[in-house]
Amino acid sequence: MKNLVLLSLLIAFAAVFVVFWESPPEFFFGKTRTRVETLPLADSYMRNTVTSKFSEEGLETYTLEAQTGLYYNSEDRFELERPTLVSRARQPETSPPWHLQAREAHTSEGGQRVTLSGDVHAWQLSGTGKNELTTDELVFIPGDNTAETEQKVTFKYPGGNTSGVGMRANFTTETYQLLSQVRGSHYGR
Repeated sequence: MKNLVLLSLLIAFAAVFVVFWESPPEFFFGKTRTRVETLPLADSYMRNTVTSKFSEEGLETYTLEAQTGLYYNSEDRFELERPTLVSRARQPETSPPWHLQAREAHTSEGGQRVTLSGDVHAWQLSGTGKNELTTDELVFIPGDNTAETEQKVTFKYPGGNTSGVGMRANFTTETYQLLSQVRGSHYGR
């Protein structure tokens, strides 16, 4: 009888051991996620990133800074948080730089397009005063020093302001075209 009890305990112990051995870890620890699963799935993660582009003559054409940057190799996409972009004309003495800021941005086409979104604010300090525009989204094309949007735009300049929906801007030639629903005010001197 004593051997039968001992044999039963040994079989019970072996059965419990096999159940524990074959059970997944989640069975014991619950379905908690580890910190690794919460990290972005980007191929590269950068903090305080600065990107500069230069012309063939060696002049800086634009600088793009951000608090954080995520790069995805498969899409050739760079996502930026709190970006600041400074766009310079090919001849900086003729046109002061434009400064663009937003909540976020992403590049596409190998950096040939920069899409800024969320409270986009752009400004330029010219000889006559400060020019500035605000919109929700703005696509900047560095190679052409141009920008465009289909969103509502407010453009303020010394002596007035204009708003409309949709815009094409050429920062080099200082040509700004509002596409629809244009309204403006001009202040007399």
